[in-house]
Amino acid sequence: MMMDSKEVKVENLLQQVQKYLDEGYRLVTETCVKENGGYKIIYTFEKDYIMENIHIIVNDMEVPSISGIYFCALLVENEIQDFFGLKFGGLAVDFKGRMLLGEESPVGPLASVEIVRKEKGVKE
Repeated sequence: MMMDSKEVKVENLLQQVQKYLDEGYRLVTETCVKENGGYKIIYTFEKDYIMENIHIIVNDMEVPSISGIYFCALLVENEIQDFFGLKFGGLAVDFKGRMLLGEESPVGPLASVEIVRKEKGVKE
């Protein structure tokens, strides 16, 4: 079964999320997927066992955090920063890409990053 989602413009995201809160919805999760050279972030809300989804399409831009509206969003938004390399502006708590990844971990392992291997001892 495929879940439908309604596209929201990035500049209208916080207004739409606030509307869900005002109407008594809880935030279930956010999901990030790579799509058409960019990213689709899907926001899932639930009320009375009915789920609704909205999504935004972003490239390498700063995404507004919804953690000021739904505090719990800081966990999944930090995870998206870790694994996709996207940045969320206004995060309630920002681990800056190191919530799940250590200092020696690659940056954004699911992000489109070119990895170049070099021979040991070879200088450019």
